[in-house]
Amino acid sequence: MPDPITTTFKVGDVVPFHMLPGLIIVSYIVSLVGSVTTVELLHRRKTGGGWLSWLQLAACSVSFGLVAIWCMHFVGNRAIILGDGCQEIQLYYNPSFTALSVFLPIIFLFFGFALAERFNRSKTAMYSSLVGSGTAAGLAITGMHYVGNFGTRNYSLANNTGYIVGAAAIAVVACWVALTVFFHWKEHWINSWWRRALCACVLAGAVSGMHWTATVGTTYTLKSYHTGNGQHRNTNLIIAISMCLVACLVMFVIIWFIQRRHKQLADRAQHVVLAAATFDPDGRLLVTNEGLLPTKEITRQFNQRSFDDEFNIAHPVFQWIYRVSNHWQSVTELIPAMRNHLRSIGSLKDSSLPGSHDSRSGFEDYSSDGDYSLIFREHFCVAAAELADHVHTPLQRMGILYDQIMMTGTLKAEFRGGMMRRTPKDSAAADMESGIKVPALFGRGQLLFVVRRVDRIEAGRLMSSGYRFASMEQVGDIMARAMQVPRAELAVTVNGLRTFTQRSEEASPAPGTYLACFALKPAVKTSNGNWDVLVLKDYPSQLPKVLLSDRPLQPWQLQVMNGLDGLTINQCIQRLSSVGSDSQVDIEKAFIRSVHQQTLALTQVIPEPFFRQAVFSATPVEIYSQGSNASTNRATLMAFCVIPDVHTASIRSTSSLVYLPWSFFKCQQRCHKASPDHGVLARKIYTEFGNVLAQQKENDSFSSSRRDSLANQPNPRMTRFWPFSSKTRSFGAGNNFKPDNISETELVETRSHHDGDGGHGFGGIMVSQDVTVDAGTKEDSRIELRDLGTKTEAGVAATEMPIFADKLFSITSARWQRP
Repeated sequence: MPDPITTTFKVGDVVPFHMLPGLIIVSYIVSLVGSVTTVELLHRRKTGGGWLSWLQLAACSVSFGLVAIWCMHFVGNRAIILGDGCQEIQLYYNPSFTALSVFLPIIFLFFGFALAERFNRSKTAMYSSLVGSGTAAGLAITGMHYVGNFGTRNYSLANNTGYIVGAAAIAVVACWVALTVFFHWKEHWINSWWRRALCACVLAGAVSGMHWTATVGTTYTLKSYHTGNGQHRNTNLIIAISMCLVACLVMFVIIWFIQRRHKQLADRAQHVVLAAATFDPDGRLLVTNEGLLPTKEITRQFNQRSFDDEFNIAHPVFQWIYRVSNHWQSVTELIPAMRNHLRSIGSLKDSSLPGSHDSRSGFEDYSSDGDYSLIFREHFCVAAAELADHVHTPLQRMGILYDQIMMTGTLKAEFRGGMMRRTPKDSAAADMESGIKVPALFGRGQLLFVVRRVDRIEAGRLMSSGYRFASMEQVGDIMARAMQVPRAELAVTVNGLRTFTQRSEEASPAPGTYLACFALKPAVKTSNGNWDVLVLKDYPSQLPKVLLSDRPLQPWQLQVMNGLDGLTINQCIQRLSSVGSDSQVDIEKAFIRSVHQQTLALTQVIPEPFFRQAVFSATPVEIYSQGSNASTNRATLMAFCVIPDVHTASIRSTSSLVYLPWSFFKCQQRCHKASPDHGVLARKIYTEFGNVLAQQKENDSFSSSRRDSLANQPNPRMTRFWPFSSKTRSFGAGNNFKPDNISETELVETRSHHDGDGGHGFGGIMVSQDVTVDAGTKEDSRIELRDLGTKTEAGVAATEMPIFADKLFSITSARWQRP
């Protein structure tokens, strides 16, 4: 008896069909899962030309092509019921065409996504490339659909031309809109999760809309009956559901990574971190794809030895790393040995070893301040080198350390009434008299910046490496949340960083003679040292001053200035007024008038009442200026010196002046490019760290030989007669080695020229290129002393010479007397 199906639908008949609504919804959900995964991968993809970038782009193509398109297609086709639902006349597919339909959309999408990512240097190029990307994605959806249907074995499919065009138009337009909106939001850093979800819904709608539009315009003509197990038609459905589950797993991994990253950033906000603040010619800030600054952790916390100890710009360690950042060559060759030293003492873990994390401890076990200071400085140098590798830039071009430290982790999340808001983590008390907030010593992080400005060529290279440039309006909220600081405070810091990049050598005083104010006041905060000095807010390395003459003064002019020596500024003004009117020589009268005018101009620069008590010093003091190498191009200044009472020294009438710790002001004077102190500091660094690293090698050799001797002992009970205590068995733990010349301490203390010279391993002479200190057994532990840029002669020149600030301090302390 023939099968009753054959009497209803014969070969050659056009078989009608209907669709199951439940599977239609499931097919859209499958496409949505693939689209969400694709959008999240695109959002977190590293831009640039590296192999990882291409691999991530391929993952995006596979996610959308395989899950959102291919899986949706076969899940949707499973919803098509032909005839009355008998298995013999349902849709069955050729495996070859099924496999081909997998690779076709992936290839199209890969080129489409690559087009959008590669041609995005300008807005015109980006939006033009997105037209091509949307077209490629739409054609990938359309092509996959018809190639997949072409592999139907038991039906001949006829497609209406109008429906083909309509379906393709739906796919192309919807994909173009979704991708354009996505990349537009990404470019403007407003790509929040709900915006990305909206883009994913539109992409899934493009796939589903194209599929069902094309399906409605398709007629099915029966070619043959299917013989065999009817479960074969579920094979593609099972594969599609499996791929969808894989995509869900990827989504869970992404969610886990996001949560882990947020926890990581929150934890980092409590640590001491070094960040790279790089600006392009348009003033935009270099950020990662997350909208954050490239950073490296220095240590978990700077160990404060007392409640008066605070890691700020007046701290000797900060001043040491500030000077190093102005001359990276002084530590470049030492960094591999520093890294090995930190690993050998357990303060830095080797990230290349299994189960090891590249973390930096607080190294609290070091009781000696010298040991702690040295290890912290090693951590800074290693972190700076790793940060330079991270941004693919030589360390020498990483920039200069910013002259402020930003406190992070000052906000925390609080849940009240189901709403989350960010509140101050600590309510810092305020000193009502000084107006200075009491610093929080514990529970907050500190962020240091190395700052530079790059040209357009270098900016393009950084962008091709996977970074982006953005304005504060675009990434301010993202960065503030990650740092746990108020956005307004972050904006002020970024503006300060941008201004800092403009303090170039051209900002140094031009050659000439200046009238300046040298005002010292006792430091209110003990952590700032003993004194604060009045400086320009925008140029804190310079004193408030006005130009008196664009050339050195002549002897007769110096004689006029000597007549004002020891007078207060009010007395100087009165004397100049009377002398100028009595003078009979035109040239002398013109000079006296100029001095009078510039003195009045200086009172406008410093409009505070205490400045009226300043005493004039006619001793010319030479300062660094543009063209200082030439003997004729010198800048000199004569200063009005004052030490006001601490209660009247506040700056109330102007915002262009601030007080700076005296020790840091002196530190800045040794950091200009032509300073001979760079070479002096480099010699001290090589002496200090070379001795310490050599000592570490000796300790390691001693420990190794002693382990060998213990292993060769014939009687284990003899170990109880071992003469050494546990504290003396390891020099590294109990012997606090301190070199004779520590490069950090002389930043704030002035020693005699012969102090410690006799103990130097190099005899107080700058060592040339052919001298090597072997500081470890590993190849990268060898320290080769090379040309450090600035050479000094043996003797007095090997020690940092006094600077103009020291001379002014001596003049002020000797001549100033309170009225």
